[in-house]
Amino acid sequence: MNAEAIYLNHQSELQFHLTRIVDCPEIAADLAQESFIIFFREAQKQTIDHPRGFLFRIAKNLAYDHIKHRKVTENYAQTKEQSLPPPSEFPSAEKLVSINERLAAITQILDKLPLRTREIFILNRVYGMTYAEIAKERGISDSAVEKHMAKALLHCRKQFKTHRLDQHDH
Repeated sequence: MNAEAIYLNHQSELQFHLTRIVDCPEIAADLAQESFIIFFREAQKQTIDHPRGFLFRIAKNLAYDHIKHRKVTENYAQTKEQSLPPPSEFPSAEKLVSINERLAAITQILDKLPLRTREIFILNRVYGMTYAEIAKERGISDSAVEKHMAKALLHCRKQFKTHRLDQHDH
């Protein structure tokens, strides 16, 4: 079956399937397009015995990557908003100002990092994922994760000195 036939036979079904996963027709259309590009690239390198299954597996992986990415971004945004502790442990006004100032400074510092580095840093420091887990999820090598983390930590260290965050709260 040639590439054009595969595209015509599976395009609308694939897009429908992706829409159910990501819950957005526009994103589903983009992911379907990307799936076909990857599929055709692979088809030039190897014989694909089950084209439909292979295509849908590519699409599903892309869709789940998209959802994971979206969750990380949403959680990061929520973390920014949740800067106050629960009322039961409400600190004094001075302490609150200090906490909010530090959170604002930390958010500012993280926002200066490149997106991918920031995400990797948050996955490790906020969600407690190991370098190996991050590498697997992001489809990059362990050493690439290490480089991103080193870059993020160095950046944070420099910025903390500038903001003097380590000297507050005594």
